[in-house]
Amino acid sequence: MWTCPYCGGNHGLPFHDEHLDGMLCLGADCGRFVEESVIQEDSREWDYMDL
Repeated sequence: MWTCPYCGGNHGLPFHDEHLDGMLCLGADCGRFVEESVIQEDSREWDYMDL
């Protein structure tokens, strides 16, 4: 399960385009974007059903 490194929340939305690659935190008090290079988990292990 993904965990936001800023707020500790576990609700996120994967986002990928030509410029950005990572997760957008859906925490009510956060909303920060976490680049994939900052994410410690392997992206292949993300469970999109946990979002």
